Amino acid sequence: MDDRKIKNIFFIRSDRLGEFLLSLYAIKLVKLNYPDSKIYLLAKKDNIELARGIDFVNCFLEYEDCIFGGFKGALNLSGILRREKIDCVISLNPKKEFHLASLLAFVKLRIGYNRKFGFCLNGKIEDEKYKGIKHEVEYNLDLMKLLCGEIYAPKIDLAIDNRDTLKALGIKDLTKKYVVIHPFTSNPSKKIGDDFWVSLINRLKNSCARDIVVIGSKDEMGEAFELAEKLKIENLTGKLSLRNLAAFLKYNCSVFVGLDSGPMHLASMIRVPVAGLFKTSNSKRWGPFNTQSLILENKSEEGLKQKIEDIIKFACSNVLRKI
Repeated sequence: MDDRKIKNIFFIRSDRLGEFLLSLYAIKLVKLNYPDSKIYLLAKKDNIELARGIDFVNCFLEYEDCIFGGFKGALNLSGILRREKIDCVISLNPKKEFHLASLLAFVKLRIGYNRKFGFCLNGKIEDEKYKGIKHEVEYNLDLMKLLCGEIYAPKIDLAIDNRDTLKALGIKDLTKKYVVIHPFTSNPSKKIGDDFWVSLINRLKNSCARDIVVIGSKDEMGEAFELAEKLKIENLTGKLSLRNLAAFLKYNCSVFVGLDSGPMHLASMIRVPVAGLFKTSNSKRWGPFNTQSLILENKSEEGLKQKIEDIIKFACSNVLRKI
């Protein structure tokens, strides 16, 4: 297909926050290669709210399973692709309905991974992410070789709200810096027991010249309340939207300590120093990207506990970081 005829490019990234954030590098690279194109992005509502204002996506569409799932979803999506006269669909997370929709809409260039109805695609590569020998960002960029010349990870600047937006959360001192702790994950196998966090936070309280705050989603409020009460630390769990969290990390975070999760990848994208803890996931694929980081990987909680001193040194060396 003549590159000059690629005017409307439709990206799909319908999964969780971390995967969504790590796909933005590939999307921006395409925009840089096709500056006159209109970029569409189908994604979850919360992720769209976080990403609104970025300069390389022109149109966001909200993904819902009830609308875009299954064969009916493929028909719904194909209708949108035809209506918007899409020239190229890029499915960053493979699903049968996404691939089928691009075929049903007769999209000229259908790009994705060769699985889940990969026969619908006319631009595809093998999905080797399971091997875990590259970072997720690099795997996403591999797919862009089908469209772009030079492959690299461009700088991402989220359109983060100013610090005044945090006033409504009851944060009295909007200039105060914290060590931010995120001990939660949606995957139970990644979790680290409370004994680890109690030991770590007590050591941080005694070593770093920063107050400590725990963050998390509304679903994690119960666990966070118990931890915060026990250790007498501040607690913003359940109070922050993703845009609030981005602003809080940018303006109020000296260092982030947490599990492999969406907030860790958000902190990394904002270029906050990150200490990432990996119990079961592959840090080579899912580690902090493009920021000062400390990666601790051990399948044993006892093994991770033995590395608490490394986290303390990393945190203390970053508490004076200027934003």
